[in-house]
Amino acid sequence: MKKIYLSAGISLILSFPYIFLVFHEWNFLLWTNALFYLGLIYLLIGSIILVWSSNFFSAFIHSFKHFFRVINKKEQIIQEIEGKVIEYYPTQKKPIPPKPWIYIGLCYCLISILFSLKIVYFGR
Repeated sequence: MKKIYLSAGISLILSFPYIFLVFHEWNFLLWTNALFYLGLIYLLIGSIILVWSSNFFSAFIHSFKHFFRVINKKEQIIQEIEGKVIEYYPTQKKPIPPKPWIYIGLCYCLISILFSLKIVYFGR
C-alpha cells in the first residue's frame, strides 16, 4: 500500500518536469491537463486490477479448456489413462488491492477538474 502512495507522490512530482520536457514551458493549464491524464492512467490501472483480481475471466478460460479437452479425443484418452480429474479454475491467493489505485486516480481527476473550473471562471 505504501508503494502505491509513493508512486502517486513520485508521479505528481515528476509531472512538473514532464511539462518542461514536452512543451518547453510551464503553464498551469498544461499541468492541469497532465494531472488529469495521470488520474486517468491510475483509474485504468485500478480498473484492470479490479477485473483481474475478481477472476472475471477465469470461468471463461476454464470453460474453453474444458471444451477443447472434450472435443480432443486423444487428450481425453490420456486423461482417463492417467486418472486425472478435471480441476476447477484456480482462485488467486493474494489479490492486489485496486482501491488505492482507483482513489488516487479519482483524486487526481477531481483536482484537475477543480483547477480547470478555476481557470475557466476566474482566469489564469
